[in-house]
Amino acid sequence: MVSVIVLAAGSSRRMGGSNKLLLPWKNSTLIQHAVEVCMESCADEVLVVLGHHSSRIKNALWSCPVQFVVNPLYEQGMLTSIQAGIRGASPESEGWIIFLSDQPRMSVSLLNRLIESFRMHHRLEKDLIVLPVCDGIRRNPVLFSRSFRERLLNHRGDRARELVRTHENCIIEIGAEPAEMFEDVDTPDEYEILKT
Repeated sequence: MVSVIVLAAGSSRRMGGSNKLLLPWKNSTLIQHAVEVCMESCADEVLVVLGHHSSRIKNALWSCPVQFVVNPLYEQGMLTSIQAGIRGASPESEGWIIFLSDQPRMSVSLLNRLIESFRMHHRLEKDLIVLPVCDGIRRNPVLFSRSFRERLLNHRGDRARELVRTHENCIIEIGAEPAEMFEDVDTPDEYEILKT
C-alpha cells in the first residue's frame, strides 16, 4: 500500500495576500487539480494536510474522497506537515509520496512510475527513497519507504531533504521530463506565466 501526502498547509506568503492553492486552474483550483492528479494515480490512499485557511481548502475539496489531517504546527515549516501526514496515514501503508500541491503540471504518469519502481524494489530493499531526476537535478515528489517513519518523525529542520542527502545508498532515481512539470507557483508573476 502506498499513500500520497498532499501538503496544503502553507501560508502562501509570497503570493501577496491570496492563498495560491485556491486560485483558478483549468476547471477548478490549484489544490483540487493537485488532489485529482493524486487520485487518478495507482496510489491506495490520498491524504491532504491542512493548516492555513484549512476550512477553505477543505471546502474546495468537498467532492474529493480524501482523508484530511490538520497540522496545528504548520507555521514551523513543511517538515511538520510531512510528519502530520505520516501520523495520519494508514498503518498498512508501506510508503509515502510527499506531494507538493503547487506543481500544477505534475503528471499522473510520473506518480505511477514512482509507485511502480517502489513496489518492484521494495521486495528486495527495506530502506528506499524513490525520486524523479530532470536535467541532472533531483526533484519532487519523493517517495519514502515506511522504514523511514521514525527518522522522519524525529527529524528536525524545515524539510526532509537532509535525510535524502544522508541516505544516498537508498535512493532510486527515475528519469523524468519535461522540466516544466516540476515548476511550482509561489508568486503572482509565476501564476501569470502558468496561465499563458
